[in-house]
Amino acid sequence: FLCRIGCNQLCVGGTSCCADPCQHYTVLNDDWRATNNNANVYGEHCDKDVNWQGWYRLFLGNTSVQMPERCVEMDMCGTAFPMWLTDPHPQLLDGVVQRGVCGSWYGDCCSFRQNPIHVKACYGNYYVYKFVSTTLCNLAYCVCQYTCQYTSLILCLQSLIGLVASPLDRPGNGVSRVGAKARASMSLYLNSNYTEPYPTGRVTLPVGSTLHVGVSVEVGVSVEESEAERYVVVIDNCYATESPSPDDLPQFYMIQHRCPSNRTQVRVEESGSSLRARFSALLFLYQGDYRDVFLHCSLSLCDQRSSSCTPVSPELLHSLSRLSDLVCSRRRSRSVSKSVPLKLLTIGPITCKCFT
Repeated sequence: FLCRIGCNQLCVGGTSCCADPCQHYTVLNDDWRATNNNANVYGEHCDKDVNWQGWYRLFLGNTSVQMPERCVEMDMCGTAFPMWLTDPHPQLLDGVVQRGVCGSWYGDCCSFRQNPIHVKACYGNYYVYKFVSTTLCNLAYCVCQYTCQYTSLILCLQSLIGLVASPLDRPGNGVSRVGAKARASMSLYLNSNYTEPYPTGRVTLPVGSTLHVGVSVEVGVSVEESEAERYVVVIDNCYATESPSPDDLPQFYMIQHRCPSNRTQVRVEESGSSLRARFSALLFLYQGDYRDVFLHCSLSLCDQRSSSCTPVSPELLHSLSRLSDLVCSRRRSRSVSKSVPLKLLTIGPITCKCFT
């Protein structure tokens, strides 16, 4: 039978039906698939005899990841012949697409061309994959973190135009992560003015409502006033889970790597300009069900006197990719500096309801 656009024929609960693979997938969380995992050290794996069923979302630990779009060196990803996508990932409007897959061997990036797989981009800034078994061993699918594509690019931006935040100055016992010197809080607000927070506890909202989330940081008296003015708070990541634990899977990102996961659904009102930050996001059904969700946000303090604390958008990174590859080709070994992280904040439960 035919399914509507955006859906795929799946087996859900033992019944064949049309469903969105972005909401019905299996978590694939194999640390050995990471692009920095050397098979000579950790052993070789193979995807030839795996009984792939339906769609999969990739994780490394608690982080949502994706397949690499560039050639991976032989013997990495916990296998002899690591497999990567030969074409870029799709956009949201592309729906389900077919992508080529190759395994590399002795400098030949496509020494083993495999059967194509299917990929779909999902709201929440992640992808799902419909894998197929490889034709021989030892071939296996690789995974890498979202930022792995931009490592050299971030270094270029840092050296050329100074857009990436540098480390916070911490002479002696400077600003600590959390405690007497810096304390962060997060609230859910009734309106876009961010003036009236919801009472502590459960909040029930109809699907499609706008969540107004505000965070603030208080710098204690142990830090001199002149020093306190140097720091601003930046929203690094915000995501929802179905339990109070921030480590539970799956995780539905609203903000990832300081940028909105979907600009049509998430708007960052303020971040990196003061000791408060605010964003709004549409409330939608997670996993396609009406259930409780909890919101988790990681923040960091940035020294605005020594660096720019405004997040760099993925669009800017993409537009400068050729320049970065040229200038940074010999600087890949350097690490990207970071601001000082604060304690992860959690609010909830937020109950999704269908009001008639």
